[in-house]
Order: sequence, then structure tokens, then C-alpha cells
Amino acid sequence: QGQYDAAARTYTLTLSQSCPATPGQPVKEPFVIPVALGLLDAQGRELPLQLSHWSHPEHGTRTLVLTEPSETFTFVNVDSEPVPSLLRGFSAPVVLEYDYTDAQLLTLLAHDSDAFNRWEAGQRLALRRALRAIQAEGPVPHDALDAAYLDAMRAVLRHPALDAAFKELVLTLPAETYISEQLDVVDPQRVHAVREAMRQQLAH
Repeated sequence: QGQYDAAARTYTLTLSQSCPATPGQPVKEPFVIPVALGLLDAQGRELPLQLSHWSHPEHGTRTLVLTEPSETFTFVNVDSEPVPSLLRGFSAPVVLEYDYTDAQLLTLLAHDSDAFNRWEAGQRLALRRALRAIQAEGPVPHDALDAAYLDAMRAVLRHPALDAAFKELVLTLPAETYISEQLDVVDPQRVHAVREAMRQQLAH
């Protein structure tokens, strides 16, 4: 969870971890989880990172190490609300839960220096639109993808510096099996129809 204080120019990031019980281990001790991260402004520029106990800011990706069930990190001298780019380089094999807005995900997709997080942002955006279309009443919509998402995919496709294989990955929609895993009630035919409609719209 992240909280920005405009008056104090601080950004507080709280990292918490949990692990379900397994046979023979009803209670899990905290893991050591390295979290590589950066902060971006709304225009996608990297913000300098300075924790409250640091004497000066540092640029680029930094790694915080989570060793407790929950820890809080406070960044100072933050001039605008940042978009956190977390687990850069997939720094730990964990499932990340962060309540990103669509606007934040679009910023990561367009500007993040980390290729994994750009891909992940695109997958989250597509998944949200797929679930919305699947759970809607009536026939399968043919315009599940909004203009902001399509513009973002167009920008990725036309980006002169991005690798062609990476573009292919970003443009590939989440698999039907993964989409189905997010649903309480699964209608395989509707899942397939919605994903195909999204592919057609994206191709067009």
C-alpha cells in the first residue's frame, strides 16, 4: 500500500507478507523478500529515491528487503504523487498485490524502464477489461477495449527502441485459463468469445 502526503512531500510505502499454512508448518515465519523498486511521476520520469534516514537522494532502482510481517518505508522530498514500480526484474518469486489505478498502470506500461513491469501492467489492464466484459449482461461486447488501452498498445507497437519479441509479449492478451482462474463462476464459451473479440478489436 502507498500513501502520498502532498503537504509533507512524503510517500509512505507499506509492504506486508503472508504465506498459507502447509503440512507440518501451521505457522510460517516471515520470509526474506528483496523488493527492487523505483518511483515514477505521472509523466513517466524516474524520481530520485530518498528514504527518511538517508542523507541524500539516489537515482535508479533500489532494493528494499522485507524481513518482517509488515514494514513501512517513507520517502522524502517527493514533489508529486508517484507511481511505484515494484518487484523490478521479478526480484522475488511472490504474488504482488497493489491496488493500481488504470492511470497508474498506463504510466508503467508506457514509461517503466523495467520490461517485466511494463508487461505486467499491460496484462493487468487487459485482464480488467476481459473480466468486465465477461461479467456484463447480454451479448459479448465487441468494444471491450477502451481508447486509452488501445492507444497504449499502439504506442508500444510503434516504439522504435523496444525489442520486437517484447512487443509481441505485451500485445498478447492473458490466456483463457488465467482469465478463468479469476472468476468464481466460469463460462468457458463466454471467456473464449470475449478474448477473441478483444483480439479482433486489437488487431483492427
